[in-house]
Amino acid sequence: MMLFYRSVILVVLFSFLVGCGSQKRIPTFPVSGKVLVNGKPAADLFVYFHPTPKKDDQPFIPFAQTDENGDFKLNTFKNGDGVPAGDFLVTFEWNEKSGTFKNQFQGPDRLKGKFSKPESSTFKVTITNESTILEPFELKIR
Repeated sequence: MMLFYRSVILVVLFSFLVGCGSQKRIPTFPVSGKVLVNGKPAADLFVYFHPTPKKDDQPFIPFAQTDENGDFKLNTFKNGDGVPAGDFLVTFEWNEKSGTFKNQFQGPDRLKGKFSKPESSTFKVTITNESTILEPFELKIR
């Protein structure tokens, strides 16, 4: 869960800095895919792309939230803009909805943390300078 908040804070902070005009934004390329958990589409699951090797000058982690069909489009600087070219380790969090109106994702991770750490991720992706549709990510849990 901490990873989600850190990602959001980094994206907002980096977007603010880019918006100030002090830096030139690196190009991004549309990336979409699908997530299946035990063979079924996973709605409201968060997908994170961690640049590898980790670079100190790259203060962002592209992310997406799946729709009801398990489909997603990655965001780096703004909604649906895609991902910079490079190699990434992919992680997943599927927190239960919480809060008064059940519109927050702070409940327990339905994946039990099994796919949330980049250092133990077995999902590796290379993004090139073109639009990419990824093969479905298939997650198995008990």
